[in-house]
Amino acid sequence: MAESNATQVILTDDGIKIINAQNTADNAASQAGNADSAALIAQSTANAAKSAADSNYNYANSEVAVQSNATAKAQSTADNAFSQAQAVGSQASAEISNNSTATAKAQSTADNAFSQATTAIDNGKVTSQAVTDLKDGSKLTIADLENGLATKVANSDYASYKVQTASQIAQKVDNGAFSAYQTTTADLIAQKVATKDFSAYQATTAKSIDSKVSSNDFNTYKTQTADLIDDKVSSSEYASDKTQTASEIADRVSNSAFSTYQTQTASQIASKVDNGAFSAYQTTTADLIAQKVATSDFSAYQATTAKEISSKVESSDFKTYQTQTADMIASKVSKSDANNVNLIPYSSHFTTPLTGWTLMNWGATDRKLLVTTHTFYQNGTGALLYLNTAQNGTAAAGSNRFPLLPNTTYTFQFKAFASSNVVGANVYLLSRAYGSTSDYDTVHGLFKNLVTSPSQIDQYTVTFTTGANDNEGYIRVDNIGSNNSASSGLFFTELKLELGDTATPYVYGGQDSMIAQTSDDVLIKVSKDELIDEINLQAGNTLISSSGQLTLAADTIYFDAKKPVIIPSANITGTLNGKTINAGSRLNSYGNTSYPLTINQDGSVTSTSFETIDTEIAALRTVIKDGTVKTNLRGMTPFATGMYSAADVSLGAGQLALLEGYSTSQDPNFNATGMKTTGYAILDASAGLSLHGTTQAINFSGTDQDQTTGITMNSYGNIIGYPNSTWWRIVSNSGSNIANFGIDRGGSNVIQFNRELDIGNFHINTGHTFTSADGGAIHFAKGRGGANDIYAGDVHYNSLVKSSLLSVKRDVKKADTSYWAQLVNSIDLATYQYKTDDNTSQIRLSSIVDDVNDTKQWQLPDVFINRDEDGKLNGVDDSVLLNATLATVQEQQKQIDQLNGHLLELEAKLNG
Repeated sequence: MAESNATQVILTDDGIKIINAQNTADNAASQAGNADSAALIAQSTANAAKSAADSNYNYANSEVAVQSNATAKAQSTADNAFSQAQAVGSQASAEISNNSTATAKAQSTADNAFSQATTAIDNGKVTSQAVTDLKDGSKLTIADLENGLATKVANSDYASYKVQTASQIAQKVDNGAFSAYQTTTADLIAQKVATKDFSAYQATTAKSIDSKVSSNDFNTYKTQTADLIDDKVSSSEYASDKTQTASEIADRVSNSAFSTYQTQTASQIASKVDNGAFSAYQTTTADLIAQKVATSDFSAYQATTAKEISSKVESSDFKTYQTQTADMIASKVSKSDANNVNLIPYSSHFTTPLTGWTLMNWGATDRKLLVTTHTFYQNGTGALLYLNTAQNGTAAAGSNRFPLLPNTTYTFQFKAFASSNVVGANVYLLSRAYGSTSDYDTVHGLFKNLVTSPSQIDQYTVTFTTGANDNEGYIRVDNIGSNNSASSGLFFTELKLELGDTATPYVYGGQDSMIAQTSDDVLIKVSKDELIDEINLQAGNTLISSSGQLTLAADTIYFDAKKPVIIPSANITGTLNGKTINAGSRLNSYGNTSYPLTINQDGSVTSTSFETIDTEIAALRTVIKDGTVKTNLRGMTPFATGMYSAADVSLGAGQLALLEGYSTSQDPNFNATGMKTTGYAILDASAGLSLHGTTQAINFSGTDQDQTTGITMNSYGNIIGYPNSTWWRIVSNSGSNIANFGIDRGGSNVIQFNRELDIGNFHINTGHTFTSADGGAIHFAKGRGGANDIYAGDVHYNSLVKSSLLSVKRDVKKADTSYWAQLVNSIDLATYQYKTDDNTSQIRLSSIVDDVNDTKQWQLPDVFINRDEDGKLNGVDDSVLLNATLATVQEQQKQIDQLNGHLLELEAKLNG
């Protein structure tokens, strides 16, 4: 027969130590050829039943001290124990026929019944040597248990409980199937324990236990364990813990709520156990136990087992170990290890886009609320909230609302630091009553003008009491402003609001309990006929399995997790309020970790993607918020040094705005500053269309998709023809052309007006007429001043007026008429016709400007020739020629006068 290793399991009570030592022997027997000893299992299970009773008693006491709902938990424990006893009984018959381990399960059924009857045994109804030995080896006897229960449950209450319990058990066990089970179990046990293998097994088991427990390793283990426990419980922390524990228990049980709880507990127990079948149950249970344990084999086994166990556990070392173990466990479950529920959701581990916090819409105009990191917190790996402003004004942020209890003590804590130019920080709890439509009714100033460290992150804690009408509220954190007009920042995280006057350690999640879970699995099953529901709790993992419908019913239900909650499919029949919904797989491109689609708590919708546009990868985002649709494009590769494409579109409030520009760095998260706008087009319902930029234009090309015909109107309002365009026309509503503007590349198409053109008082109509609308003179002037030349054919006029005002002249000298007369007389006159004249034209007479011959053949003094600004011959200057002719007339008049004088002299001589 193979030898197996015994495992030493030590708990805090003498009876529990005996149980676990017996379990060691049972495990060794199971591994040694499956020669199961029903008697051994019976003794072990009986001890386990007593341990369970002790444990349930202690658990009930603990629950009474903690909270008023302990009654329900204690009742649930009793109901579950009974349900498990039923389940084991119904399953035992099938297990017996399958393998030898069924014996243990069958015996467990009887032993569970034995556990239920322990109280009756102690009252003298049934007496057995096994029970007597068990009581003598335990510090907490059944009598002690009975006395402890007596302090919690009055004798009259206990009597009513017996009656009801008996009635319920009788309904379950008083039938033919149970009697058949008795017979089958007894026969099977007899087959297993009345063999020659049992005697050999006894000796082998004792030897195996002795070899494991009396070795040097065990002695060393005892010493190490004792030293370790002593080190843990002999410190100042333990003394402090005792004081804190006593104070905490006093807080819980020395108030009116505890007295009320006592009354409620007694009432609930009475309502459960008040019937008359408990006596019948006592008799039935006693008979069943007697059939199982009152055999000669069992008695012999009792004596042998008791002797073996006694030799191992009745030592002074074991007693010392008991005490040390109890003290060590006590040192581990003190109040300092507890952790209260955090009422503030989204209190750390912040993400972008930000959830659970809102930037207030008042205060400094440059206020910002950002998610960031800093080396002061978790070496730059943990996310912080960052309130920023450069103004001497407030930047404030508020959390989501959470429920509160009126007239209740709370403790608030958070971690923070700030730049040295922050004036200070305020932290408020803003509360209101149920049904209030105000943002808040009451202000609790948790911290005012708090100056946080600029060189490290510190924790700040405060305790306060809510008012009579405080039913819900939220936390608001203020950066009061900058003291030097430079950018100032307040950083904060790990905000916690909890019940009570003691700050417990911060744990992320906001929905922590005061129960510390171990790494062991906890399995809770609820059965009816067969397993239908299951709850598995394990460190880091929780499974709730249901074959039908799982219902979570409460005023508020939180799914609080670091990672997203995954629901493959769901039908939401009501309204989903105050939650963020993410769709698709999380992105991981260029540092952007957004979801493809997010519906935020404030009602906004954000869509994010990365696409290839014209061979360039670009980040794209669309945001629907506050009645506005905004789209953003950010290029991921530069089109020039330090320049990345950027384009934004905004539609809302009667306006469509399209902006184009660039950022100076990659902007995959759409939060870069210093965007450069190179152009925009804005269509506004009230202001019309606005264009800005060098390339912004309105294009017209009709049906020509290639845009080779038509026009473009650029941002300056200019009209530019396409390469193949010929005309730009203005057409009346009747279809006739009013004006045609030639815009062909060759310039052959003219500008035509088919209606009178009125330019101020100067009207040009289609009847070949220039009209002065107000009757004033028409002036042809030079741009730089003075009159301009006019070139024309025949000029018909009523009079010809030459401006000869002295006021506009200079270097005025009296002309030498004889000189000018000589010039006039030197002119060669000629008759001629223009080359364009026909034969009917009249003959023409004038001087000739010889622009053909280098050696002039027609005499005309140069003073009478007119030239343009370039010196090119224009023709005869009639104004000079006319006045020179006048000088000639004057000169001739002088000669006539002189001749008349001579003539008179001659006439006088002749007559004289």
